[in-house]
Amino acid sequence: MTHDPWIDNRTITHWSFCGNELYRAYNLLSDYDRENLLWEIDDELKQHDDKWDRCTEVTNYLVSRKLIHMQTWRSFFKLVKKHLYNYSNEVGDPEIKKFKVASCWAKRMKGVTQKLYDRQLYINYGNTHKHEHFDLGMIYYLKNPSRIYGTLIENDDREIIIPGDENSLLIHQSNVNHQPVNPEPLVAKDYYRCVLVVDFIAPYKLKYYRSLNNG
Repeated sequence: MTHDPWIDNRTITHWSFCGNELYRAYNLLSDYDRENLLWEIDDELKQHDDKWDRCTEVTNYLVSRKLIHMQTWRSFFKLVKKHLYNYSNEVGDPEIKKFKVASCWAKRMKGVTQKLYDRQLYINYGNTHKHEHFDLGMIYYLKNPSRIYGTLIENDDREIIIPGDENSLLIHQSNVNHQPVNPEPLVAKDYYRCVLVVDFIAPYKLKYYRSLNNG
């Protein structure tokens, strides 16, 4: 059988970076499901124009809305669970399978001016952060003009950029500094970057996390 160079046959990969376990999975959802998710995110942002994360749009109310494409969301979260379990097996930590979803939200960079991008979104701006309340983070690259617009991971004064292949996901430990690699506005104008983020937490921390957000 000859290999077709235009078909991406990758499945999963896992490696360590400065003691942190990173996991990638590829070719995950159908075009139909991805279009449904994009429609849902677009509809949510039309109702709530959220731009609290610098000048990118973030869905603060996605999980509390009445979801339209329920079967697609079921497929997505089935995928989330499958790869959480795969990650648990890869790193040899069965306790990870007990982790709960603490939050799920979408982040979209679309319609940003060059001035705002230069001042707030360019990768050298130093927008690295960590999610200290969580244990694991999953980034699903729902739409992306190029794999070069992935996620920067830094630790121990070292950094790497994990490619953001469209229709792939990345799992990383939440206490690792990271930041998105956003496309230039000229690129995003024609084909924007949109990711879905899922945060996981150990069951014994979930009640405390919820109390922080409710009080």
